Amino acid sequence: MMRNYFLVLLFLLLTSIGAHATTYTSAQNGSWMNFMTWSPLGVPVPGDIIIINHDVVLDTSFAYTTGSITVNASGSLVNDSFGRDIWLNGVNTSFVNNGTTTIRYILLSSGSFTNSGDFNVKSVANFTTANNTATGNFIGVDSLYNDGTLNNNGTINIMTFFNDQTFNNYGTIQGLTTVVDSMYNAGTFLNDAGALIKADSCTNSGVFTNNGSLEYLQYTNIGTFTNNNWLSFDDITNLGTFTNNATMIGAHSLWNAEVFNNNTGAQITLATSFLNADSTASNATFNNDGAFDIGDSFYNFNTITGASTGSFTMQDSSYNSGTMTGSFDFCDATPPGTAPYIDINLGTVDPLITYCVASAIHENELFDFTIYPNPTTGMVYLGVKNQFVEVYNLEGKKIVERYTDHINIENVPSGIYYLMVKDDKGIPIYKEKLVKE
Repeated sequence: MMRNYFLVLLFLLLTSIGAHATTYTSAQNGSWMNFMTWSPLGVPVPGDIIIINHDVVLDTSFAYTTGSITVNASGSLVNDSFGRDIWLNGVNTSFVNNGTTTIRYILLSSGSFTNSGDFNVKSVANFTTANNTATGNFIGVDSLYNDGTLNNNGTINIMTFFNDQTFNNYGTIQGLTTVVDSMYNAGTFLNDAGALIKADSCTNSGVFTNNGSLEYLQYTNIGTFTNNNWLSFDDITNLGTFTNNATMIGAHSLWNAEVFNNNTGAQITLATSFLNADSTASNATFNNDGAFDIGDSFYNFNTITGASTGSFTMQDSSYNSGTMTGSFDFCDATPPGTAPYIDINLGTVDPLITYCVASAIHENELFDFTIYPNPTTGMVYLGVKNQFVEVYNLEGKKIVERYTDHINIENVPSGIYYLMVKDDKGIPIYKEKLVKE
């Protein structure tokens, strides 16, 4: 009887200890498992409230369903040479980093996460709400999986990431060195005004809205994509619904196999070729109510539509074996001698479509047009008479707009810009990358 009495007392004592969280504050630099590191003396366990103001070495992985960890601006939490992990798995758990945290993996199953400092981590999996504030930096992330809500106002340096729920980017997403290797969006992705993403390749099968700046090499859309500001790319493949309301600059090609809308006032500038073709079901439809300037060739196998506000210009060949309907303007710089002014036409062309047939003088001016020097330290000469000149930065902001035979960009930062020359009707007749040293 006495033995059972003591067992009951021991159980009640242990239960009462576990039911009341202890607040541990770092008292000195040291390891997590060293009781001298903390005030009061002891070792924090799951459920405790942990505040770090010093340099603490995480020498154990930590999983908790209640409690919190806060790394203040003066503190750091850095794993030892074995690499340590942290797991939040409770609605009342939280992790707040205002200083420096370096761990191997973090799993956010539930609870809340906020980073306002430097967070070094190899892999992140988020199933809850995570916030990277304006002063927050995610550094050295090899992979990120988001199945919750992730709000980024700061900087994320990452190799690859997959979004399956909600990702709101108000800051910068870039690679470990220059660009993200690959990103995949299967959920809802917002790149908001002022935000920037630099990536090698991106695939979107969800809903992607860009109000900021995107710089991609390869972009594949099989979902719904809307560009409301600036998108630069090497190649784009559209297998879904793509809407452009602003500016797109392409270094190589654009292939549309489903529905592409280039709306009124929007501008696409493409260095090489455009292909509108669906190889399986002939569903490719390109609706052009804006301006589309093609540096090389135009190929249509399915449907091109557009209102009178729409225009196509191309510097080389044009081919149509599909349907061209509407009242847009079609301008081949090297046209055949008779209407329709399409190099090879095997399809149907609406009689309301107009043609910009370049005169011999206009063609010669276009062919001989050069800018120099490029790269430049400031002055750029057009080599011809005065022209309507515009220069854009990589964020799509127009930094030069004037009628002149030379420009001076001495006071802008070094980098890559886009120079465009327009005729007196506002139609682009020349474009080139401009490098400021």
